[in-house]
Amino acid sequence: MEMLKTKDAAELLSVSQTTIKRWAAMFPDFFPKDRFGHYIFSEQAISLLQSIKDRINHGEALECINLDLATGTGQPVSQQENPLLRTPDGPMEDMLSRIDYIERSLEHKADEVVSVQLLQQRGELEDLRQMIKQLAVSLETIQERTDPSLSPYEPNAAAGRIQSPPRKRGLLRTFFSFL
Repeated sequence: MEMLKTKDAAELLSVSQTTIKRWAAMFPDFFPKDRFGHYIFSEQAISLLQSIKDRINHGEALECINLDLATGTGQPVSQQENPLLRTPDGPMEDMLSRIDYIERSLEHKADEVVSVQLLQQRGELEDLRQMIKQLAVSLETIQERTDPSLSPYEPNAAAGRIQSPPRKRGLLRTFFSFL
């Protein structure tokens, strides 16, 4: 039995490699990976991919496809090899699907938080750049106006002219007052 790589399976089915990977990721129990994390496809896996392609071409959504009905034995490839891996239907599958949904939601929220933090840090960096420019201008004007006998870095003269931009409250600080 010949094992095919993702590229070979994509060429055989006339679809892109990304499509093959998306289909295989949607049904991880049916499409095994090698030790490097690459999908490998047997003849049975190719026939499953072909049935997925046919069903999608007939207008069925990928999320609605159930491969248990497409295989002759009604079991994933990994479970056909080892019958001890079978999981009970019904409540267990419902719980696993809920856990998957929660994990995806958590990843999405984590990505949102990181994006907000990056935007916040960019804003703070821009405020710091503005403050540095203002300090440089103020320092130059102080140096031009002062006597050569006085120190160019006299703190009392510069303190009155420097205006710092108002401090912005971060997005997270508006939600969490204790920060």
